[in-house]
Amino acid sequence: MLQENQANEFKGYSLFNDVEDVDLRTRNRAVTLCNIAEAHTNKEKRISPGGAALMIRYTEQIPQEERKEMLSKMVVFMKERGYELT
Repeated sequence: MLQENQANEFKGYSLFNDVEDVDLRTRNRAVTLCNIAEAHTNKEKRISPGGAALMIRYTEQIPQEERKEMLSKMVVFMKERGYELT
């Protein structure tokens, strides 16, 4: 059971591998990335290097074929939260 838990989490953030609905799983992962970004953002709305590294490492835990859609949704959610992405 501990091994299953580890496979479904990264640094305390859920990977949502247990969610069967692909759209919901993708949305949850994108929201998690946004939450990580916000937790590591300064007053100028800049994400710290450590936060960026955590986001990258989280993304690496996601199957490659699911990353593109997750990142696309994350961009939409980040813009909705007032971030300017370049």
